Amino acid sequence: MSNPSQTDRKSAVLSLGKQVIGGADALDFSMELRTITERNVPNVIVDMSSVELINSSGLGMLVSGHSTMKKSGGTLKLAAVPDKVRQLLEMTHLDTVLTSYPTIQEAEESCK
Repeated sequence: MSNPSQTDRKSAVLSLGKQVIGGADALDFSMELRTITERNVPNVIVDMSSVELINSSGLGMLVSGHSTMKKSGGTLKLAAVPDKVRQLLEMTHLDTVLTSYPTIQEAEESCK
């Protein structure tokens, strides 16, 4: 996971790596979200473009992030979700919980 880039005061982008399998990445993700909410940035866009593998722990990390942002009055949006990951979100019905956009730009525009 790379450091968040603050696109503007309304959103920050977090880019995930090739494998989203929880563990230390989940802890880093949670800490990044906490930092973002402390800065009063209401929206987080998760760049999924590099993700090749995601397991149940990785999905749990995204759901937990969604809950964290919702509790702080913000949103967590997915962007550039690969087809394989999108299919998994649909199979688990998480596509009804996690909002996704084809590009980071479209996700950013939805925050304005």
